[in-house]
Amino acid sequence: MLTKPLISSFLAFSLISSASAVTIGFGPNLVGVQDTPSNGTSNQMRQNINVTDTVFLAEGVYQATTWDYQAAADATNGATQPVFPFLTIVNGPSNHTVLTFGDTIDTLPGIQNLVVFGGPNATFTIPAGGATVAAGIQNTNADGVQNSILTDTSFGTTDHANSGLFDEASGVGNTLDSFGFANLTRTYAFSIEVEQIPEPSGISLILLSGVALMLRRRR
Repeated sequence: MLTKPLISSFLAFSLISSASAVTIGFGPNLVGVQDTPSNGTSNQMRQNINVTDTVFLAEGVYQATTWDYQAAADATNGATQPVFPFLTIVNGPSNHTVLTFGDTIDTLPGIQNLVVFGGPNATFTIPAGGATVAAGIQNTNADGVQNSILTDTSFGTTDHANSGLFDEASGVGNTLDSFGFANLTRTYAFSIEVEQIPEPSGISLILLSGVALMLRRRR
């Protein structure tokens, strides 16, 4: 049975972990419409990076855990809606480096919260000095593909690419600087949740504190 001091230590560790969580992007609660849909054969692949709702992350190791989105209904004309989330370091105007990308999913219609980010590269490192991080979404590039994530074209700024001109975001370290419409006025309904992974020394300190409290109580 766990002693109270040890329980307190675990609770402290849990609080520290949750306190480091951050959301990047606008979020799914958007009154929007679907971007140009495919007719069932045309390629309406889209890559969209939200450069308005960015977050500055300090140096350290992080993990993309979940993401939220609002999607249009499934197409009835044979078009598919494969979408994957990704994060970038914003190097400058319309210039990004891919930090991590998640699993490609077939979106469900409506608002979906806490969807597993997934993928083998969910853990990433922010270099010394920190970096401004942006959230992005992309469809796979193929015929009969469309972007299902809803958009509002009246506010915000997005670096936007389509199948005619884009750099692939499904590669850690890839540079994204080919945008058919950089700084496009629009916002897409999605965001990505990120948590900082505590340094081993910090975890050890918390556990040692719990052990010390437990020994003190025994004495």
